Amino acid sequence: MLSAHHLDNAMLLYETDDVIVYTGSYKQTAIALVSMGFDHGAVADFISEAKKLGIEEILYIGECTSSTHNVSLRSVILADGGDRSLTERTRAAAARNNYLVSVQTVSSHGGAAQDQTGIADVVTNELYSHAGSHNIATLSILTVSENNETGEKMEENERRSRLYPAALLVFESFAL
Repeated sequence: MLSAHHLDNAMLLYETDDVIVYTGSYKQTAIALVSMGFDHGAVADFISEAKKLGIEEILYIGECTSSTHNVSLRSVILADGGDRSLTERTRAAAARNNYLVSVQTVSSHGGAAQDQTGIADVVTNELYSHAGSHNIATLSILTVSENNETGEKMEENERRSRLYPAALLVFESFAL
């Protein structure tokens, strides 16, 4: 749906049972959209292929849990993994487009590790671990869908509905 409605010249590049890749452009910026199951092996394979294709930056959209009152349910976390350029472009894109999100930036070279930041996301940890070894700049845009300290959880339909605005934020970030 994202490629069909938001990318110019969208084209299916690759499809298997676990991975779908579309390419196209958004505001004259080349974009590859990837949808895949993220486990340790899949992330490692994806990063290796991304490097071969010349991909230099990855913005990942996902969900995370919080274990602190300081990071509330529905907050949007920019877990920058040490790359300030992507973080600053994403913050600028959010401001420029009046995205009504609560944005907190977490710097964590090892990813969104709960012991360092109060948030936890396994995919971000895997992604940063593999991308760093290939010199691919990576930023995770994570919506807090559960707060372990307060016991709050977003309903499934709300969790899904929050992915679409995050995808538009990714497009705008790459267009800057």
